[in-house]
Amino acid sequence: MNAFLAELGKKLAERWVSLLVVPGALFVALAAAGSALGHRHALDRRLLGRAIEELATHYDRRPVSAVLLFVAVLAAAAVAGLLARALGTVVERAWLISGPAWLTGRLVRRRQDRWTAAAGRAAAAEQAAADRAALAEERNAIALTRPARATWIGDRLRGVGVRVHAQYGLDFPFAWPRLWTLLPEACRNDLIAAREALASAATQSGWGLLYLCLGLVWWPAAAAGAALMLLGWRRGREAAANLADLTEATVDLYAADLALLLGVDLPSGHVTPAVGRQLSERFRKGA
Repeated sequence: MNAFLAELGKKLAERWVSLLVVPGALFVALAAAGSALGHRHALDRRLLGRAIEELATHYDRRPVSAVLLFVAVLAAAAVAGLLARALGTVVERAWLISGPAWLTGRLVRRRQDRWTAAAGRAAAAEQAAADRAALAEERNAIALTRPARATWIGDRLRGVGVRVHAQYGLDFPFAWPRLWTLLPEACRNDLIAAREALASAATQSGWGLLYLCLGLVWWPAAAAGAALMLLGWRRGREAAANLADLTEATVDLYAADLALLLGVDLPSGHVTPAVGRQLSERFRKGA
């Protein structure tokens, strides 16, 4: 038991260092450099070198002060990491925002208009199969279902429940917790990894926000912040698509097992909308 706890503590410490301290230490170092250089001398390597030499000279014969400075840097790095994760949570909520209408209504209507136009072109197409497929792809690039969120990521994840309900009649928010208990460990791990990838992308954008703030005193940090936010957004789209695909695939593969475990016969061998509605009524329990 002691060996297990020691190994667990080691893994947690390694994760803490990799997720918080290392990127936080880089941010603290760049913040110190940016404060010394400012906008006017933002890329002055000589000025930065002199500042580093002065710092080293100041603490050369002050070992206690140097240790305290090192501890302070680690603490500041950890705080920066925690702040970036908190900002990442805010970014993720912005990606998934569903309201209020006064804030998101215009964006939602714009996405709906684009999707409706693309869907109309795909439905009315009389061209060859390849052309119809291209038009359908154009529609799906906006959203797989009629948009109801202000962002692509929000609609991509919301679309899972809409598509599952349309195909199987299952009320996804109520069916998913029951389905989760049936999944093999490998499937669960894939879903957890996909969810963590989305959170990691949002955290990267959170770091981008921090660097944008640092850009107020040192302009190169603003450029780095914009790049981090863009990369985080791209990673977020990829992670959301992967998570949505894995979630739908899980329902496709294991919904019938859930129905059979609950004693529901499947004459057709799969969950039909009628069976799905019956299961959803049991899951909701009148809610």
